[in-house]
Amino acid sequence: MKKVVFVGLSNKKDVEPFDVTTNSGQIIKKIIDKLNYDCYKLNLVPYAPMDSLGKLRYPTKKEIDESIPIFKQEIVKIRPDCIVALGNIVSKELKEIDIYQSKLVCVKHPSYIYVYKRKLLDEYITDLILQIKLVIEDK
Repeated sequence: MKKVVFVGLSNKKDVEPFDVTTNSGQIIKKIIDKLNYDCYKLNLVPYAPMDSLGKLRYPTKKEIDESIPIFKQEIVKIRPDCIVALGNIVSKELKEIDIYQSKLVCVKHPSYIYVYKRKLLDEYITDLILQIKLVIEDK
């Protein structure tokens, strides 16, 4: 069975990556439900970075850099045929890893589409599924 990994930036507190309790998680679930592949959900930073007030924040570059080796270990274990980078920061980081280039699909984060481009949500889902299939069938 072919494998796809969806990669976000970091977790929300106390939930797994792209949990269906989030809008992004619901969108990723819709995509996974339409794919006939084994699908995995990871984040570059495998925890929820919090600010001094206990609010979720973006991870720092240092936190991302420190998490990349752990992420790479997960990718080695999974051995995906396609890696979907969700969002600009994740896309930028994964584009710097040469061995991922032939497997990489970079798209806007689903939360961005949900909040700012909701009219394009169905198109986003359809286009992403097509991009994934193109990468996998090219193998």
